[in-house]
Amino acid sequence: MWGTIKRRSTDILYSKILRKKRNYTCERCLKREEGGMQVSHFYGRKAETVRFDDENCDCFCAGCHKYFTEMPALYAEWKKKKMGEKAYKILMLRAHQMGKRDDKLMGIILKKEAKELKII
Repeated sequence: MWGTIKRRSTDILYSKILRKKRNYTCERCLKREEGGMQVSHFYGRKAETVRFDDENCDCFCAGCHKYFTEMPALYAEWKKKKMGEKAYKILMLRAHQMGKRDDKLMGIILKKEAKELKII
């Protein structure tokens, strides 16, 4: 599924960090599986301002990730309920800001966080 998407080293590290922070548990069905969880970005790759924003990302098992990918309106409804209306609207505003991410700076920040979580 992900074979055609180029993942930067910061994407890979952030994914490991978020899965650990969310205890390798699917946020939708509560299934726990250390090796099988996936990170879903509510606002996708074009929204670089929220690429590594924990509020933009969710940890799902493969089945729930596929379900929400195929049913974006239900993902939005679930996300609003999870975050609350106000936080959801603020995330939307942050996602639509113009900006490029700084991979070098993010790499430094993520490596520090990964060390604190004992990932690396």
